[in-house]
Amino acid sequence: MLEEERKLPPASQMIRDLATTHWKTLGAWIRGSQTITTQEEAERRWEVCKKCPHLLYDEVNPDTNKKDGRCTHCGCFMNVKVHYAVAECPIGNWPASCKCNKNKEGCDDG
Repeated sequence: MLEEERKLPPASQMIRDLATTHWKTLGAWIRGSQTITTQEEAERRWEVCKKCPHLLYDEVNPDTNKKDGRCTHCGCFMNVKVHYAVAECPIGNWPASCKCNKNKEGCDDG
């Protein structure tokens, strides 16, 4: 893989992706729906991420000072993102566990 392909997206895209995930989470919470996925689902998602060639596992999370791994498509710290029920893999390797993203009428999880 070329080094250029392993770069993180622009800050504007990372902010947009983060804001979108948090907005969807707020919407799910307001509807009384699931906002955090189960530990088992988060672990399953993280295992998928760890095998993905788009994971930069040498990035350090400034909040925890630990190497967490970031996605080169969305720039998210994936070991955190996998816990959001409304979050989706940016390249489709795992879907949201909350149906809010698919159901325009509201969430069927609550």
